Amino acid sequence: MSGESILLRPPRESDVEAAYSWDRDPELAAWNGRSPIRVSLSAARRDYLARWEDRSVKTFIIEAEGGPIGMATLYDFRRGGCELGIKIGPDALRGRGYATEAVELLVEYVFDTLGLENIRGSTLSHNHRMQRVFEKNGFTQVGDGSLLSRYDNRRYTELFYERRRES
Repeated sequence: MSGESILLRPPRESDVEAAYSWDRDPELAAWNGRSPIRVSLSAARRDYLARWEDRSVKTFIIEAEGGPIGMATLYDFRRGGCELGIKIGPDALRGRGYATEAVELLVEYVFDTLGLENIRGSTLSHNHRMQRVFEKNGFTQVGDGSLLSRYDNRRYTELFYERRRES
């Protein structure tokens, strides 16, 4: 799927090193209430390649500026919809609209190609960038909850968002 500034494409084995660096980034991990991964690159490679082959999950590499800059995942296909997860890896590329464009393409894909009725997402309350991405793409906050972080053993507020297909 092509947008104005990005391309969403299936992951390739050559994307493993980039994905590994993103999952080792403490800032990205903290936004999700997790610790950076600590496994070796070879162990991570086996895990990524297995996950990317899982047909119950749709994973896309976000490509811009000549290379992979992030990853988007559609998963938890139930209740007529699915869950969306997204990350932009390099710090210098965050806040430049790439996530907003990726979510826009994914919403179109979920509704027009997959024929689903809704798409859901969540973010921690301190991740204001992701909240703006959801809002710019027509998502509505539908609730919140408490999350115990495995990263720092603190409680955070998780915000839940949803966008429904327009009738």
